Amino acid sequence: MLDVIRANAQSWGVKIAFGIIILVFVFWGVGSFTGGPATVALTVNGEPVTIQQFQSEYELFERQLRNQMPGLDAEALKAMQVGPRVVQQLVMRELLDQEAARAGVLITPQELRRVIEEIPAFQNAEGRFDPETYLRLLKAQRDSPGRFEARLRDQLLMEKLREEITAGVFVSEAEVKDLYLYDGERRIVEYILFPIGDYASRVTVDDADVKAWYEANQGAFRVPPQADVEYLLVGAKTLAASEPVDEAAVRAAYEREPARYTRPERVRARHILLPVAQDASPEETEKVKSEIEALERRIRDNNEDFAALAGEYSRDPGSAGRGGDLGWFAREQMVKPFADAAFALEPGAMSGPVRTQFGYHLIRAEEREAESLTPLAEVHDEIRARLAAEQAAGKVQDVLEQIQAEVIGGKDLAAAGEARGLKIAGTGLKPQAELPGLLDVKPAQLAPVLAAAPGTTLDAPLVTREGYLLTRLKESRPESVKPLAEVASEIRARLEKERALQLAMKDAEEARKTLETEVPAALRAKIAKSAPAGRDGLLPGLKEEGADPALGKALFETETGRWLPGAFALDGGAAVLRVAEVVRPSDEDWAVASKQISAAVADAKRQQMFQAFLTMLRAGANVEIRDERIMQ
Repeated sequence: MLDVIRANAQSWGVKIAFGIIILVFVFWGVGSFTGGPATVALTVNGEPVTIQQFQSEYELFERQLRNQMPGLDAEALKAMQVGPRVVQQLVMRELLDQEAARAGVLITPQELRRVIEEIPAFQNAEGRFDPETYLRLLKAQRDSPGRFEARLRDQLLMEKLREEITAGVFVSEAEVKDLYLYDGERRIVEYILFPIGDYASRVTVDDADVKAWYEANQGAFRVPPQADVEYLLVGAKTLAASEPVDEAAVRAAYEREPARYTRPERVRARHILLPVAQDASPEETEKVKSEIEALERRIRDNNEDFAALAGEYSRDPGSAGRGGDLGWFAREQMVKPFADAAFALEPGAMSGPVRTQFGYHLIRAEEREAESLTPLAEVHDEIRARLAAEQAAGKVQDVLEQIQAEVIGGKDLAAAGEARGLKIAGTGLKPQAELPGLLDVKPAQLAPVLAAAPGTTLDAPLVTREGYLLTRLKESRPESVKPLAEVASEIRARLEKERALQLAMKDAEEARKTLETEVPAALRAKIAKSAPAGRDGLLPGLKEEGADPALGKALFETETGRWLPGAFALDGGAAVLRVAEVVRPSDEDWAVASKQISAAVADAKRQQMFQAFLTMLRAGANVEIRDERIMQ
């Protein structure tokens, strides 16, 4: 089966996450296939990789680079070592294929079919897989079911292999808590600021300074390639707007599916949550239970306000700020113990302590709604839109072909669309790298549009989740550099700020020398206190842009009450600082965050394990280059 996969896996992307650094191999689209015998380019542990495979991947890689950098010439392409990079990607993919075969990891036809049927782009308006849509979309992308399914099988195989290799990862609560406490520790500092504004009058920047900085830093003012693309979206939703739907059909659809428009029984309730882990010790569980029972007594015996106590004591961040209000919910939206308790209450009544996987709750019901049929008036527009989309879905291909024929015959794209109730839209002049996201297409799809001459309407449509895009390149601009006149004031302000900061730093360094014994009265009056700061060296309200590792290191190595060595640049000037207070996470904070942190640490371990596996796999591989041209 692996031979079949390899034969059909041209230009497929295999994305593998590992470690803190993510290794990504991305090949979008379908490579070009040429006739003739396949010559071996290299072997990986004796398994051949053909010149045809290499050329296919190389062409895709090159297209991606040229799409990002349209001005890329042959010399620059050679300097980017495209050949060796493609070789490394092919080697790693072949190694992963071989390891999957050795480990007995495979994708069954049933698994593959289930995944394909769950892809939204291949489903009809009812959310069911539509074979005609599947074939039509693949054809529009100049693809075939065989190639597409081989690529998808390849991706699923790699994902399953990663799961197999990292299945044994385990993290203990102790190591996770140590990491949480380390990362969550904070420092509050006292500081004396020497504001930049106090030095502005002592700084001069002339035109020669501005010009010199501009010429030395032109990369800071580069404008990426830009384009403005006009497009006409031909899809079920856009055609549905002008699709007539009979009122009798709307009513018939409403009466045919009453369950679809039936509101389930709902409750609006408040709760107070005191978290406790499911595997907590009996002592910890009993402690939290006693706390929730104490709150229950305060409400029942002392008639204290439930919402006020929820705001003060509940550890549910989503509802505590609203007095514990959870809004309206159906039974299925809550875990079973919570739902059973909430739906057993009459409005105004409160439950006793309820244990769920999240901890202990007190629940008070506010309002209740019985199951009911939503009136037709409320869902009329929804039903009409759905029926119109269903009717329009069968016309998409015909309308697309009609517009294509008219455009090929010389008709304006906007006029051709308007005749069918479709309005042309445009991206506006945007960086080319942003256009795939704006148009919901892959970069490789958009490449022919961006390569066309301005004013060109392309015959071939782009495929999106909403239908087909017929496009016209309205305007295109190459990479450029902003002129000096446009950025001179920005450069001048930057230089003035830098030079003022240099003067402020000099005074702060001098002041720091006087603080070893006592703080002079003139400086004592300027001492202020910061909000808690972390190890990244960012200080809320003082330094919020650009982490400062040196500052973070000094903050956590300096004892409480001692001044940090030297002066530090902050957003508003220079400062000397001393540690005023150490703030550590509470046990309550840990109880709320423990599950999320544990999951994150386990995932990081899986990534590290897979990175080590990939490194070992590559180190032990026997790779023979049969055609040296591929390394050029």
